[in-house]
Amino acid sequence: MIKFIVSDMDGTLLGRNNDIPEENLKAIRKAEEMGVQFVIASGRMYEDIKPFLDRYNLKCECIVLNGAEYRDKDGNVLEGIYMDKGKLKDILEIIKRNGLNVEIYTDRGLYTINTKEDSLKGSVLRVQYFNPEVTNHEEILKRAKEEHHFPILKYIDNIDEFLSKDIKIGKIESYGECEDKILKLKEELKNIDGLAIASSIAINLEINHIEAQKGTILSKISDKKRVKKEEVVVIGDGFNDYSMFTEFPISFAMENAIPEIKEIAKYITDANYNSGVAKAVYKILHL
Repeated sequence: MIKFIVSDMDGTLLGRNNDIPEENLKAIRKAEEMGVQFVIASGRMYEDIKPFLDRYNLKCECIVLNGAEYRDKDGNVLEGIYMDKGKLKDILEIIKRNGLNVEIYTDRGLYTINTKEDSLKGSVLRVQYFNPEVTNHEEILKRAKEEHHFPILKYIDNIDEFLSKDIKIGKIESYGECEDKILKLKEELKNIDGLAIASSIAINLEINHIEAQKGTILSKISDKKRVKKEEVVVIGDGFNDYSMFTEFPISFAMENAIPEIKEIAKYITDANYNSGVAKAVYKILHL
């Protein structure tokens, strides 16, 4: 019997307009009626997911920051795998040298070493990526300023002072204008031991502790809850979902997934913009 259905968010659970399709919501509620727990697994921080939970009255546990934290239905951290702060300066130096934006996700908020002007450029990149239909520059700029991350960013003036604080780092994220820059950065970062390096979209790079991966933290939680791996279904589309697909045998790759995910998936479901999550849920629950 299936006890957990675990779904990635961007490119998977979310469809057009960066929202949850109604069919996916119906499938989630149907699964929960049958006693199956639906879990969201995302590279996003919890504060980015909570608005969706509140809007649709979803009571989901969440894997956030690519597996750095596992949150219960009330948002409390049940398990955390944080980065070694001693490596932060080396990581930031490589990112800065390549001219990319950076965001540092911590247990005390979202930080950056960039200026406010450069941070806004990073926000613009995200708006353009997720809303390709918006081409008016003024509208893009307006949305970038209103985007959730930009207004809450805290700016680091002194990196040593920042590191001296009692603060936990869950994830570092960087954005670039093109995929080539991201690939170059990945290669340079491989020289630093103990890192998990992934991308959830083509223009970003996400850096975690080597053990802070979705599949790893999900395995820890499923063991604690005495849920067998054969009782877990995972659904995803990108590199940051790969660990779930190697840890759990029942897996669904989205039609829009990267080839590497499709190759190791047990099943292929429809694309995110065609409610592929709902179709996977119905298939596995024989509905």
